[in-house]
Amino acid sequence: MMKDGLTKRVQLVMNNISKEEPKSSTENLLSLWKGTGENVENYILRRGKFFRFCMGQIETPIYEKEMIVGHFPYREWNCNRCCLPDPISQEEKEQALAQVDREFLERTGLHEIPDFRQWSDVFYGGINFGHIIVDYEKVLTAGFDGLVRELDQRLEDLSLEEGQRCFLLSARETILGGELLISRYGEEALRLAETEEPLRAGELREIGAICAKISRQPAASFREAVQLLWFTQLLLEIESGVSAFSYGRMDQYLYPFYQMDLEKGLLTEDDAQELIDLLWLKNWRYPSKMSDPGRAVTLGGMLPNGTDGINPLTYLMLNATRRLKIFQPKLNARFWNGSPEEYAAACIQTARENCGPMLYCDEVSIQALEKYGYSQEDARNYGIIGCYELAAPGKECGNPMGGAVNIGKCLELAMNNGASMTTENQLGPHTGYLNQFESLEQLEQAFRKQTEYALDILEQRLTYDALRHSLLIPHALESALVEGCIQKGKDVSQSGANLTTVGVRMSGLVQTADSFTAVKKLVFEEKSLSMERLWNGLRTNFAQDEVLRAMLVNRAPKYGNDCDEADQAVRSLGQYLCGAIQQRRHISGAPLRPGLFSFLQFMNGERCAALPDGHREGQPFANGVSPTHGQDRQGLTAMLRSAAKLDYSLSNDAATLDVKLPLELFSGENGTRALSQILRTFFQDGGMQVQLYFLSAQELREAQKHPEEYSGLIVRVTGYSAYFTELDKNLQDEVIMRTAAF
Repeated sequence: MMKDGLTKRVQLVMNNISKEEPKSSTENLLSLWKGTGENVENYILRRGKFFRFCMGQIETPIYEKEMIVGHFPYREWNCNRCCLPDPISQEEKEQALAQVDREFLERTGLHEIPDFRQWSDVFYGGINFGHIIVDYEKVLTAGFDGLVRELDQRLEDLSLEEGQRCFLLSARETILGGELLISRYGEEALRLAETEEPLRAGELREIGAICAKISRQPAASFREAVQLLWFTQLLLEIESGVSAFSYGRMDQYLYPFYQMDLEKGLLTEDDAQELIDLLWLKNWRYPSKMSDPGRAVTLGGMLPNGTDGINPLTYLMLNATRRLKIFQPKLNARFWNGSPEEYAAACIQTARENCGPMLYCDEVSIQALEKYGYSQEDARNYGIIGCYELAAPGKECGNPMGGAVNIGKCLELAMNNGASMTTENQLGPHTGYLNQFESLEQLEQAFRKQTEYALDILEQRLTYDALRHSLLIPHALESALVEGCIQKGKDVSQSGANLTTVGVRMSGLVQTADSFTAVKKLVFEEKSLSMERLWNGLRTNFAQDEVLRAMLVNRAPKYGNDCDEADQAVRSLGQYLCGAIQQRRHISGAPLRPGLFSFLQFMNGERCAALPDGHREGQPFANGVSPTHGQDRQGLTAMLRSAAKLDYSLSNDAATLDVKLPLELFSGENGTRALSQILRTFFQDGGMQVQLYFLSAQELREAQKHPEEYSGLIVRVTGYSAYFTELDKNLQDEVIMRTAAF
């Protein structure tokens, strides 16, 4: 063992990560493949055959002392981008896009395709595959050959249509490609063993034997399960892009292998810890510290049978993150009334490193999922995708980050007759100007009209993008690991999963609600502020009236201080928005899924004009249901009481609350116990999720001035962590703003 309990092997692998960079490129793969004559007519099947070909060509590097092998093969990989070139011709692509346009116009009844780009300040819409939890357990227990047999059996159905048959054949080719890649790693290990010193040669021969076996067969040991799990992740990301392929409840589906090996005397707890550490390091190998691969792991929580899911692997995984101090994979910890105190303490101690986990309340999350239509078993088995999003592992294609609405911008349009105050573009319907409204109800009606109009356009945008994906971006391996696709003979992009939905998150929720509260209080109740003065101040970004801004900031009630008036405004606005979003439909027919979170869209505040809560043009919003920076003035417990008043039963996609704590606060065992009790009370009162930030504004400012001295400083950004010195200055300033009180 070495520093922090890390083995010499783990320490060496960690130190060598920066040196591990394959130099090959994908540029020549397509031309090489075309030379084989395998360029079949059907694009879906062609894509599967091309994938299989590529798995026989790409590099299979094995690095010094590593025991878990498999490396992403090219330098140019990036978040949401496919690694391999697309074997589609330009003519085919143009024909497919023309078909998308025709189908879109038929579905919507429109006469032309809207220019969605002009709405970029108001909403984001784009279907994304992954952002999913596939059935990893199925691979571990059936093996790739088991998947092939399932496909072969389905292909025996003579009633299959051509499209179904081509999808199933493409999935078969893709899986055979996975087998080929894994077996090639085994061959490379045996080749390297011939020239290595005896100890390492023995390790490499063992790696070779494991790869040869799991290339086709299911895992039969903990080490085989860990290795096969990583290969599955690697293959999914090579096929579909590095886009939040999340592991789900890893501590649950790996536990039977751990328990079996432990009982047989084939494994010790230290052996298992080293393997988990090495798996964590594999997930940490990501070339951009700014982009987030979203490899989320869900720990603990209630099992489908209603018992607690904590097991020894849960703690080994928390240990790995805490000791390695890395933020991939991203940890998420589920809590319920049956969660032990030891588990809570371990989660808090890990969170102090600012690399997770985020904490979820099972009772509230399960209620939200059941209300949306999940079975009790699926709801209890939920996992976390990417940053915050709830999903049923292996059973749904949820696209939980498909859409985002800038709620503050909708209010801006409501105040300015449907036109953007920052660009002057007319976007929404004509609903009047702020200084013309004679009641709060008129402003609220204008806001709802603008919001409903924007959501209608967003629904169209999501429909268009879903059609484009269904024709242009198939995902055969991913689909084979999601319930429903093989049975239906349909890709996930064609609504093959048993449940296919799209999530819509929102930014500026709190700032918009606080704005309504300010207008209600100062203009219509106290009558200490005229609508004309407010309108003039907003149009000039308070440039000539700082007194007005001070009045809005300091005299109007603000969410986050256990003030019922302000808190009820956020609750009511959230209920309205969740309901309005659920009224819209994905092309699968399922309602869109609302989420009370914003991800990086809290930066959309920079695209929003001044608002009646005192928000300045160009300032970011608060994240999710977190109070506006600096406005939670009554302390931690008051802020949590405010957040617990919201109705999370409607937010079945996700919700997020930032809990900011000084580094020295809640230290030691007593501090950990006290924080645990505070968080448990929040969950019992109805809270859904928290992410803990242990930060010092002074330290962050020093890191801005002297980045070379703080290269290892980790901060929570939003649904992910990052090295502070590698963030752009706008994000650095936003993180510092959150911690101004510390």
